[in-house]
Amino acid sequence: MYASAKVEDKVILIAKVGDKFYGIDAVCSHAKCILGILDQDSLAVKCKCHDAVFDLRTGNMLEPPYVAKDAPKEKLGLKTYQVRDNNGWIEVDV
Repeated sequence: MYASAKVEDKVILIAKVGDKFYGIDAVCSHAKCILGILDQDSLAVKCKCHDAVFDLRTGNMLEPPYVAKDAPKEKLGLKTYQVRDNNGWIEVDV
């Protein structure tokens, strides 16, 4: 399960895998598309526009976009956020 939400001035993808919540910037660092394909097994999320892949736990870019295979992955990571369930309310530390 996952969804994107606006939190203050950010758009954050919030994913629940098992009993754990993850939060990551929902806007791809490559072309500013909204992320949206979650792989629960690898805890990764893919950009719908150019297939860049990011680690939900660290924000690191795992795979560069197919249109820029030489993109510097180490410079294109995304910010992650602590997310928790507080009696049915999802809270994100921004």
